[in-house]
Amino acid sequence: MTLKLDLLTKGYLPENLPPTFRTHDLGTYLAGRNELFSRGKPTRAATYNASKRGLTRRVFSFVHPGTAHDLAEFISSRAVLLNQFISRSSFSLSAPRHNPDGDRAIEIASHSELEEQRLVRLARYRFVARTDISRFYHSIYTHSVPWALHGKPAAKADQRANSSAVYANRLDQILRHGQDGQTIGIPVGPDASRYVAELIGAAIDAEFVSRGGAEETTVIRHVDDVWIGANTHAEVEAALWRYRESIRAFELDINESKTRIHSDDFEFSDSWPTDIASKIEFALASPTRRMPERLRSALEHVFSMIATTSDDGVLKYTLRYLDRSVVPSEHWKTIEPFLMRSVTHYSHTVDYVARMLVWRHLARGDLDVAQWTPVLRALIARHGRLGNDSEVCWATYAALRLGINLPLDAAAAVILNCGALSAVAVLSAAEAGLVDPEIYDSAWALVNGENGNGPFWPLLLEWKVRRWPRHAEVNVTNDLIAELIAQGISVFDTSRLPPVFDNFEINEYSEVGRAIEPRSSQYDDDDDDEEDNDNGLDEIFF
Repeated sequence: MTLKLDLLTKGYLPENLPPTFRTHDLGTYLAGRNELFSRGKPTRAATYNASKRGLTRRVFSFVHPGTAHDLAEFISSRAVLLNQFISRSSFSLSAPRHNPDGDRAIEIASHSELEEQRLVRLARYRFVARTDISRFYHSIYTHSVPWALHGKPAAKADQRANSSAVYANRLDQILRHGQDGQTIGIPVGPDASRYVAELIGAAIDAEFVSRGGAEETTVIRHVDDVWIGANTHAEVEAALWRYRESIRAFELDINESKTRIHSDDFEFSDSWPTDIASKIEFALASPTRRMPERLRSALEHVFSMIATTSDDGVLKYTLRYLDRSVVPSEHWKTIEPFLMRSVTHYSHTVDYVARMLVWRHLARGDLDVAQWTPVLRALIARHGRLGNDSEVCWATYAALRLGINLPLDAAAAVILNCGALSAVAVLSAAEAGLVDPEIYDSAWALVNGENGNGPFWPLLLEWKVRRWPRHAEVNVTNDLIAELIAQGISVFDTSRLPPVFDNFEINEYSEVGRAIEPRSSQYDDDDDDEEDNDNGLDEIFF
């Protein structure tokens, strides 16, 4: 029951959403149910279009409550068997670990653990091949899940969803039911998907061994990223070919653009974090009169690195390093323009900057809200037009906490172009008096066209529970959503503060020393193509 409850309360939402989104009440209610919901009319997940390191994007899923329940029920009831299967792979560093005390239900090896193991296991080899599985989560063939666990012949011979022998057929059915019957892809976001992806990964590893690919080589796999070490070019090339064939056995393929065979040019760790840290530390150790200019120089260096590498991850690392160094407290006026420049040009930083703004406002009480008002409004207007949910949700969250009114046309762009979670955030701002109530008229078509089975189910849920305009006219045909509405269960709480303020009373907010919690996400390059540590890299790879 503990694993099921944690998957539904802590591991349900996509990672790194603003704290206003919550599933504790929803997950607790679902955890008490025993029946399966993945029958009858298929459902669809709400989508969440988020920025990704490297100036790219990924689409997360906030799966339907019926799908979330059934995934959690299947995994928790079969956890021993699933873990036994996964543990057969000696290559994997991404076996799911249930941590009842963690902030998520499931953990995998962090970036720092991966970096250490690459060095320990591969340093003795002259050649190292690197590859990954192309669009891994989005390309998994759901029928290949029972293939992985039971073998393709057995799975093809018995395709009954209630089969006791080929029990993974049920998991196949749950996945398909939750994505409108489609057989391609699994949801990116819920912790339950960690298990599904690792089952496929472990089966690929086993296929590779059966083809003789592990001879004279050492292999490391972290979700969909693979490294192969060998003593000769011929050996590593042969092993890489066998791993490609093993991947293809499960209707997947490698990402050719990321496939390389390295020799002395293979980098076991990144050097840029030390470079950035040393420049910031040098600035902070300078005489008082020289600190501002040297700190500005260090931050300018960061932007130069991004221009050269097209890697905005260095900027997120810098923001976290500044937060850890307590620089915002003493040098806020120096770094504030840096924060504005960051969110204006590199939207992947919006979540960190929003955290820092809210922290400054609550813990120090001296944030110049008027100066940030046009910045946040511009972010919401621009990313609302582009359909970028993560930027809209985080900028709207900051506006909610700072009491910033949002223009009606910007809010309307969000309703027109973004997903359900962005719509919930903007309409919650309207409920708080920060957006013209006319926005409900713009959003009416979304909720009026939703019956509880489609991708706007969270909007329908909030609309009914919070009794927004014309709520009585909204038709709900999904029985589970109707139950949740009757229970008054919501997935959004306007009053929630960042986790760093947990366990602090309002008169103690000045004692909160950091804006960013120790870990924000474990997703780095899991899709298509992490605990506190010394260099902070685990928190920027998402």
